[in-house]
Amino acid sequence: MLKLIFVLFVTIEYTQCANILCFFPAPSVSHQIIFQSVWKELSLRGHRLTVITPNALNDPSLTNLTEIDVGFSYKMLSGEKGLAKRVPKENSLMSNVVNLFDMSAEILQAELEYGEVQKLIKSDQEHFDLIIQGQFFLPMGYGFAAKFQAPIVGISSCGVFLHTHDAVGNPTHPIISPDSMLNFQGDLSFIDKLKSFLFNIWYRAIYYWYALPMADRVARKYFGEDMPYLGDIERNISLLLLNVNPIMQTVRANVPNVIEVNQMHIREKKPLPKDLQEYLDSSSEGVVYFSLGSNVKSANLTSRMRDVIMGAFSEVPYNILWKFETDDLPGRPDNVLTRKWLPQQDVLGHPNIKAFITQGGAQSIEEAIYNEVPMIGIPFITDQPTNVRRVVDLGMGLGLDYRTMTKGQLKNAILEVVENKKYKKRVQESKAILVDQPIKGVEKAVWWIEYVIRHKGARILRSPSADMPFAEYFMLDVIGFILLCICLSFYAVEKVFALLRYILCSRRTKLKEN
Repeated sequence: MLKLIFVLFVTIEYTQCANILCFFPAPSVSHQIIFQSVWKELSLRGHRLTVITPNALNDPSLTNLTEIDVGFSYKMLSGEKGLAKRVPKENSLMSNVVNLFDMSAEILQAELEYGEVQKLIKSDQEHFDLIIQGQFFLPMGYGFAAKFQAPIVGISSCGVFLHTHDAVGNPTHPIISPDSMLNFQGDLSFIDKLKSFLFNIWYRAIYYWYALPMADRVARKYFGEDMPYLGDIERNISLLLLNVNPIMQTVRANVPNVIEVNQMHIREKKPLPKDLQEYLDSSSEGVVYFSLGSNVKSANLTSRMRDVIMGAFSEVPYNILWKFETDDLPGRPDNVLTRKWLPQQDVLGHPNIKAFITQGGAQSIEEAIYNEVPMIGIPFITDQPTNVRRVVDLGMGLGLDYRTMTKGQLKNAILEVVENKKYKKRVQESKAILVDQPIKGVEKAVWWIEYVIRHKGARILRSPSADMPFAEYFMLDVIGFILLCICLSFYAVEKVFALLRYILCSRRTKLKEN
């Protein structure tokens, strides 16, 4: 009897397991660690996964996981094609947006051309119950949903741009929720409001008339000419998971199928390598941890900036732990220890870490808050200026501009953040809010993904606004009708007065004649 119950239980569990295709194209470690937590948890729950990613887990214990490694895409971001060079601060916002679209098109096309991916696309034997797509500027990966006739769950390691909000009918008020590309924070000036309003119009024009048609042409090259228009597929997304939190992002009104999750990649602390543990333990004055993340590398900094940084480090009374990607750092001060790679979460969790000098990536800031470490932000690209400004506004640290930063400014910032306890206190207050939630981020994300699987999509959660033309959504037809009525009313009143004037003039003329 027990054996029969066990067989029935296994059978029921098996029927509930799904065949899932995940496409996470972004060649960025900081983004991929968010997605890794999701596909690992889905695999552990018994789902069969095929994952296209530049950062494969290569975990032999995950027996129902097939990973297609497209790690070559990292090379496309080096040299002249590097993100930091394609999207510098000196460029205009408009040219940066176009560069991001063009860059993502190149990367996505190369990944779709990859041999193992091509085998998957051309296979007539494969079937998938769900497509999970990592958001990456352009939606070419949605072609998998058309190929396999499966619902889509979109997932982002941070927020998303205007066109993704449009796809699910999410409100994009230019004043209440300005786009992250604008790097606005707090109360907006009138000029900021004007910029945000005009950007909302310009961005949609460039996306729907340039970027999306370009992406559609590329997608048809790989998924076939009989594929529906890519914009129509994009608007059929069932669910959108956003890795955002109420500390770093302004609260916004979301439609029901936009689910906010956070702390997706936060994990239990692991023991540090012995040499690092001894270094941190022995640093009685404390340690300042310095890392520019995975996209902006310290080894690529200009010689002027390296001199500024090392000059400041040599004059502070703390040890410095620096993630520096090459073996050689000429002129390295005695209090600086470099490593090509560091287990950041474990390092930040050490009690002797007094401050974190960061580029301002969303995941790095979340890790710092979770470990109660105040920050000095030196932003370079994309959302980093916005994130650092938010850190400064909340009193969790200070911000510096890498273009104008001096040795004295960096030194003073380090001393201020380490010695003034108000920064530590504000980080602790932010952590209390961040962790106060009923369910962990990964568990929440997986529950909603399985919700889409159970119901073969989540149409019931879809906002009617997602299917409305822009003219109808913004009530341009109603406004136009009202304006027409007003114009007709003024026209009618003007004609009545003209008629009255004519009648009065006629009577006066007759009286004079009489």
